[in-house]
Amino acid sequence: GGGEAGGGQAAARVVPPVPEGAGRREMLVLGIESSCDDTGAAVVRGDGTVLAEAIASQVGVHEEWGGVVPKLAQQSHRAAIDGTVAEALRRAAVSPADLSAVAVTVGPGLALCLDVGVRKALSLCREHRIPLVRVHHMEAHALVTWLPSCHAHHAPRPHPPSASVPQAPPPPPLLSGLLPPFPFLTLLVSGGHNMLVLSRAVGDHTVLGSTLDDSIGEAFDKTARLLGIEAIPGGPPLERLAASGDPRAYALPRPLSRTRDEALRSNCDFSYAGLKSAVRMLLEPQQPPKKQRKQQRKQQQGQGQQQQPQPQQQQPEQ
Repeated sequence: GGGEAGGGQAAARVVPPVPEGAGRREMLVLGIESSCDDTGAAVVRGDGTVLAEAIASQVGVHEEWGGVVPKLAQQSHRAAIDGTVAEALRRAAVSPADLSAVAVTVGPGLALCLDVGVRKALSLCREHRIPLVRVHHMEAHALVTWLPSCHAHHAPRPHPPSASVPQAPPPPPLLSGLLPPFPFLTLLVSGGHNMLVLSRAVGDHTVLGSTLDDSIGEAFDKTARLLGIEAIPGGPPLERLAASGDPRAYALPRPLSRTRDEALRSNCDFSYAGLKSAVRMLLEPQQPPKKQRKQQRKQQQGQGQQQQPQPQQQQPEQ
């Protein structure tokens, strides 16, 4: 999806180096995110302080289909993008003319959805003649710990140098004091992505392991559907149910623990398909016949079409 969304490269220009001190602090960047099923915008100061944010949720749009429908998601993004960006700017008491740059997710993600955010970002950059910063979705997740709001709660313990891990060169002044320092290891479990990443510098990452089949998010959603949970995503309600359950009630396999493939046992990859299949086999004897379940689902879809919910603006606490 990132390749299609990156079609506006010619309109972007390189952001010049930012000096330490007041210049860095006074930067104002608008961030736009539309990679999947929520429209997000935030205004961030140069020191990483989030001044304001706004989110338009698509809760209620995709439940009857059992997953995110790209075309419906795109339509919802188009309906929400202008209002979401305007609300983030309003909450931050910032006008578009005050912005130093606009950052936007260009991938990975759903191409139809990414296109909405990229077009909005390009429009703002052209109108106000400011730089466009293209953001890699997964790299942004890995580097979000650099935000000041994360430092107070998750300050990492210093680790001694290791001969087996190449030591990163001293960071440029703009990156000094950020936590954690390079190199560091990140476990990314975001939606359809599930990977273990070694980060050496901005733009310098090595994927040590990924999922061989489903991601953990997909496994949660599919298991939730098997249990009759219609909410999208299915993970939160499933986790709430699990909190009051008995972890010893059923014996479920540990992923890859029984494989005879030594390469799979010793590498950093993940697998959740076997665990998901084990849950399905456990539930099938307790469920009504497939034909009856299909009829029940059609009835539920018919009821949902009579009254379709609209995306709601969420107002997170500041």
